[in-house]
Amino acid sequence: MPSLRHYALAAALAVALPLAAHAESVVLQVEQATPGADPHTNARVVDIKLKPQSTQALAAFTRERVGQRIQLRSNGILLSSATLKSPLEGDSLRITAGEHGFAGKSAEEIAQSIMKEGGLTMDDENR
Repeated sequence: MPSLRHYALAAALAVALPLAAHAESVVLQVEQATPGADPHTNARVVDIKLKPQSTQALAAFTRERVGQRIQLRSNGILLSSATLKSPLEGDSLRITAGEHGFAGKSAEEIAQSIMKEGGLTMDDENR
């Protein structure tokens, strides 16, 4: 017959196990980051061209997360958060500023920061 101690241990594990799961992330190496404007909406954008090895990493990471929310960051700044409708299997991305821009920074500043850092981080939203 289980003791009270066993029940307490089981309850503690039930609470702790969801916290033990951690978000995964992938670092994407950037070849080029170019600021601009969307021709249809005039929204500020940053067009990203990835290095070849990052194209495969992006496809693998997003293929496993279709239907889930992911985040894209540069130097700790959240650039985009979206639900994946399909895997991202190309060598380029476009990041569009939200209604408040890129966390108070211009598209030019973000593009420069991405090139200075040399990469972007993509992670699960629950990070």
